[in-house]
Amino acid sequence: MAVTGLPRIAARRGAFVAVLALLPGLYGCYIDLDGLSGGAEDDPGPGPDTPAPGDPEGCAPDDCSRPCVVAGSGAAGAPAAIASAGPYVVWTSRGGDRVRRLDPATGTVDDLVSFTPAPGLLAAAEGLVVWVADDGLWWCPTGGCAAGATSLLAFGPGEAEAVGGLATDGRHVYWTRDEPSGTAGELLRCPVAEGCGAAPELLAPAQSHPRGVAVAPGDAGDVVWALRGAGAGHGQLHRLAKGATSAVSPTQIAALLDFPDRVALGAGELLWTSADPGGAAGGVSRCDLAASCAPEPLAPQTEPSMPLSEPAALAIDGADAYWVNRGGGTVMRCPTAGCPGYPAVLAEGLTRPSALAVHGACVYAVDEADGGRVVRAPR
Repeated sequence: MAVTGLPRIAARRGAFVAVLALLPGLYGCYIDLDGLSGGAEDDPGPGPDTPAPGDPEGCAPDDCSRPCVVAGSGAAGAPAAIASAGPYVVWTSRGGDRVRRLDPATGTVDDLVSFTPAPGLLAAAEGLVVWVADDGLWWCPTGGCAAGATSLLAFGPGEAEAVGGLATDGRHVYWTRDEPSGTAGELLRCPVAEGCGAAPELLAPAQSHPRGVAVAPGDAGDVVWALRGAGAGHGQLHRLAKGATSAVSPTQIAALLDFPDRVALGAGELLWTSADPGGAAGGVSRCDLAASCAPEPLAPQTEPSMPLSEPAALAIDGADAYWVNRGGGTVMRCPTAGCPGYPAVLAEGLTRPSALAVHGACVYAVDEADGGRVVRAPR
């Protein structure tokens, strides 16, 4: 395979920065199961465009020392969303109409679910994966569902496209539903064990363009979601105790925001991205939930050559926050308390990255190059 450039790793102002010069045709070590209806097959061995394990161009299993491609366009299947799920990394494959699963310890990629029509948003917690498909909400244990995925709620035409955010704590599934007028959006909930039955529980009606949602792990805590609103300065953040019912009104914790989009809950802080639908740069903000949630920039300064541009796909792991910049082609990291200087650039040179997951020592991201692939970099 002709390779004209390789990933490089460089120091940038004291931060360890992995630079992804990921090229079309550069594939990681994976088992390509395209064309199968489901399940795994034995690794056929490296082909002419698939570096063998240990090859300097390859992606060695259980090794996050450098950036690489873990699933090229064939194995990734036009990935849409990605999550860490127990020992696995899982993603929805819109090109293959399935949910795929990576075992980082071996580099094996197989189907968690062999068929689910036009899957999109995905979330994982407590040993299960939930996702939005064209025909409804579904879930499956991370270890597999040989008998088929379990339906939570059936969708009619166009209902899947209205889902703006999805989250789960392993006990319930929460999602937001948008609608064109901006006055009748909703936050909805459904128990995993019982399913939604005739209808999901409506927790918050009359929401103005609701977007991302996040929920605390375990039995207690809050669910928090973003309302994009009708324009700049109309965005809001709302919270509701997980034990609340539809009779309880949510609490507005921040207002006058510019297009809040994705949200993430930490131990005592809330983070969110801002993504102007008109194409402005946007940003990442934070607030302390124990206080009055006074918004402040997470990364108030960035390198001129590495700005925050269309930030998306926010995640918190421990004391650090991670996100991708669709406009800048980068993956960044900052402490959840805020960056004392520039954010760390973990990967660059990506093509409009749209989703990410933190797993072990790695950050996995969905990269739109070559029709969509999954890449990883040291965290």
